[in-house]
Amino acid sequence: MASYKLYYFDGRGAAELARLVFKQAGVDFEDIRYTGEEWPQHKSEMPLGAMPVLEVDGRKICQSLAIARYLAKEFGLFGSNNMEAFVIDELFEIFAEIMNNHLWKIFYEEDENKKAELAETFKKDSAAKYLNLIEKRLKENTSGSGFYVGSEVTVGDLLLYNSMYANRKWLGQFSVDVYEGRPLLEEHFKLVGVLPNIAKWVQERPETAF
Repeated sequence: MASYKLYYFDGRGAAELARLVFKQAGVDFEDIRYTGEEWPQHKSEMPLGAMPVLEVDGRKICQSLAIARYLAKEFGLFGSNNMEAFVIDELFEIFAEIMNNHLWKIFYEEDENKKAELAETFKKDSAAKYLNLIEKRLKENTSGSGFYVGSEVTVGDLLLYNSMYANRKWLGQFSVDVYEGRPLLEEHFKLVGVLPNIAKWVQERPETAF
């Protein structure tokens, strides 16, 4: 069995999906969390001077979504055929587009009132097209499992769960819930949330600001 170390700050952020993959797979890893004060002395140790970084048997690899994909493939959580793998990859791209085209604009806006306006605009004008497709994909899975693809949990389920959790927590400060009125997504969120390994981790993980 390989030896794993995951480097990040003391928060969920860009490392949480990888942690969820580890937990669902039941694979041990060292969860290394640097404080803001500790980070500068370790920055030069990272491939691109940023985190998260995964160390596998001494080799450091980077980029949060690439890490999550790699781990999911290693642990058999990337679907059972090429089409399932594609639908999972599609979901990764959907959330990357949401982040790059919409959420970063809100994050970097300094005026709090404008932040709230941008969050409301995202919900009103842009979120539906993404969420409609995600719901369509859920409906297309006719296995009866309730999972995103196939009959077993995959990283796609963990990605959707983690994104819903994080987006609701963050956008909630502006009283915006882009998932409001979407019972299919609510059902999926609950389904993943009661998976024994995921429920245990969510209960035990450190309570952090992000």
